[in-house]
Amino acid sequence: MGVFILGAWTAFAQPRLTVFFIEGEPSIQDFVEEVKTELMEALSQTKGVELIPITRLMSPTEVLLLPVVSNAFKEAYSAMEAKQFSEARVLFQKAIELALKQPERANFRQIWDAHVAWAVASVEDGKEEEGRTALRALARLNPHHSLPRDLPPVFEREFERAKNWANRLPKSSLSIDSPEGALVSLNGRPVGIAPVVVHRLPRGTHYISIEDGNHFDMRFGQVVDLKSAQTQVRGAFSKLTIRLPAGFVVDPLLTPLLDAESAERLALLARDMNAAFVLVGFVKRLTPNHFHLSKTLFHAQKKQFLPLAPVGFSKSLVGKAFLGKRVADAVLQRIPSADSLPPVELPLDWRVP
Repeated sequence: MGVFILGAWTAFAQPRLTVFFIEGEPSIQDFVEEVKTELMEALSQTKGVELIPITRLMSPTEVLLLPVVSNAFKEAYSAMEAKQFSEARVLFQKAIELALKQPERANFRQIWDAHVAWAVASVEDGKEEEGRTALRALARLNPHHSLPRDLPPVFEREFERAKNWANRLPKSSLSIDSPEGALVSLNGRPVGIAPVVVHRLPRGTHYISIEDGNHFDMRFGQVVDLKSAQTQVRGAFSKLTIRLPAGFVVDPLLTPLLDAESAERLALLARDMNAAFVLVGFVKRLTPNHFHLSKTLFHAQKKQFLPLAPVGFSKSLVGKAFLGKRVADAVLQRIPSADSLPPVELPLDWRVP
């Protein structure tokens, strides 16, 4: 499913329109970009609408990541690209250690990938045993991680050995409690809604992250060293201090479905852009050649989603202006009646039978 947001018309006489997409199903992102291009072209040709670029969109993981951590990973990858393997393997290890100090802020996908890069740099530097250490650390964090396909087969074999090693370690159970409804992740992988008990964990260091399902900046993190058969942890939320660079917008959609929290974020986005409406859409693939575009208007002042008719279309129609013109016409016809339309109930369900 490809997700995009088109924002938005101001309350002034000269409407302003800007477009950005949010990542959805990776396999259709190139196609969704084509849909985006067509919609932008149609909207740019609509009389009385000024199409403007939006500031860069940041995902919640980018926002949470501390600059010192981000810079540490950039430095490590720069050394890797320069084939300075001796320096890169040390820098990757330090960047990983730095990122894991605050698991509530950590981007674990970045950390998993960095373990692989650390292993590669170690082998390239002639430090095969350190490469095995990196893969063992990854196997404890995420034994299900997929290695890049372009790596030599020896890395896959060594990762399998690392997973077997981790599986033979003494096991422990971890009980995690927190305010009701909190989302619990362990070593970067979701394990459920609190309270949660995770069984058969390899003893040693693990990383807990708990987040409020309605506020991405309300989080708890803890590094836990499992030494006994059972360990208990209780999290308490604290609000993270987040300073965004000027001109950056936080991703207003934290899940594929819009909810009350998304409405609040979209309202803030509309306010920052001095906008009255935001057009939100989802592209869903039904068959290899047929797609479904669900869309809704967001009324910033009322903080309500207003219905728009969905559009079914085939892949062959994209690029022929049909879809773009149909969407542009529907939106411009709907705006005058926006104040009188009944709101859409939340959460929205975009699934197609």
